[in-house]
Amino acid sequence: MVTEKIDSVNPVKSSKKTVKRIKPSIRREAIAAADYNRYVLPFSCEECSHFSTEKLACTLGLYSTPHLEKNQRHDYELSGQMALCRFQEID
Repeated sequence: MVTEKIDSVNPVKSSKKTVKRIKPSIRREAIAAADYNRYVLPFSCEECSHFSTEKLACTLGLYSTPHLEKNQRHDYELSGQMALCRFQEID
């Protein structure tokens, strides 16, 4: 993005480039209700071996709030989608 500024003292146009910030995004995936009811899907942090139950945090340092079971179930009931973690590993 290029923005132009005109200085009142020096009327020469100057351009200032702004750097696009990289924001982590969570992809939510639609899960069919039949599959949700039929299969045992590992979808929450509490079911993952990388989750510390004492600290309620991911041992890999990932943001775990959207992946907690209560949040996942709430999101699924509202939208039919879940934010599945790509690093989840079940023991």
